[in-house]
Amino acid sequence: MKTQIYNLIILDKSGSMSSIAKAAISGFNETVGGIRSAQERFKDTQEHYVSLMIFCDCQKTMVYDKVPVTEVKELTSKEYQPCCCTPLYDAMGISINALYKDIKDKEDATAMVTIITDGLENASKEYSGKAIKALVEQMKEKEGWNFAYIGTNQDVEAVSASLNIDNHMAFKDDEAGMRSAWEKERKAKMSMFGRMSMASEVMFSMSPMERKAFRSKSHRENRNFRELSEFQNRVTPDHINTLGPNEIFVFGSNLAGMHAGGAARLAVDRFGAIMGQGVGLQGQSYAIPTMQGGVHTIQPYVDEFLRFADCHPEMTFLVTRIGCGIAGFTPAEIAPLFAAATSLPNVHLPLDFWKELV
Repeated sequence: MKTQIYNLIILDKSGSMSSIAKAAISGFNETVGGIRSAQERFKDTQEHYVSLMIFCDCQKTMVYDKVPVTEVKELTSKEYQPCCCTPLYDAMGISINALYKDIKDKEDATAMVTIITDGLENASKEYSGKAIKALVEQMKEKEGWNFAYIGTNQDVEAVSASLNIDNHMAFKDDEAGMRSAWEKERKAKMSMFGRMSMASEVMFSMSPMERKAFRSKSHRENRNFRELSEFQNRVTPDHINTLGPNEIFVFGSNLAGMHAGGAARLAVDRFGAIMGQGVGLQGQSYAIPTMQGGVHTIQPYVDEFLRFADCHPEMTFLVTRIGCGIAGFTPAEIAPLFAAATSLPNVHLPLDFWKELV
């Protein structure tokens, strides 16, 4: 059974957004591209849909409404032209309630709601802040929805708390700040999708109500937006010559298990890797095949590794720059495969992988 994930983005188009409109448009389009990548990567466990509410005082419009991500067209300045004031509560109330009405009876559906605004509420007529806070609480606790608040020109932490939203991020009010916010939002989504995919096997045997409760608990335990400094103690050393008793050296291999050079050779010489074994745990090493084709062929083996690491918290896994040597890939290509590792404290990654993930 696949989880249907409804990605609802509520995007401010009040007049003050004019100076960063281009970055808002391009950022949304890049985020959709990231969701498309997630659809392909997690196609066995997830189906993704996109909804976009753009709002100002004179317009509250669903540009896309539960559209399969593969069918979403690019947002342009024709649809997004900032003007007027900021009816944030109305935009949230209208779009969240509409989505809930449409998916509440689906057996395995959830939503990820992202609010992006450069100003405070100042024009709502239908909903109050108290009503929105209660609505967010209901969706989080009873339905297992995830919420994130991204803002500028305000006390973002205080505003998000007033709406009962745990995940929040402030951005600088210029095009660079807007682009950075979208990029962090995209990476946070990929990390969340990865965690959801890892949990899919556990959730498969649950009832619909149990799955909602499981998601709600998971969202409370994980923050969407994280800083590189949070992972400074989980950076794989550039050079590894010895291992502690419970440390595992994770290296890139080939399916034939011909560990002839680089990290693979080191794994054989020092950490128990076995010639002829191309996948999995061997001694104090773990092999992930990287030589059999494109990045998409590496993904299943990384997913298998992350599930293994999750099941063995007593071990610490030191992931080397797999795929970035003779296999010819870049950290930008390989790092996203490890998105779910952000929530696994026993998995260490190379610094250039972390830079791609947070």
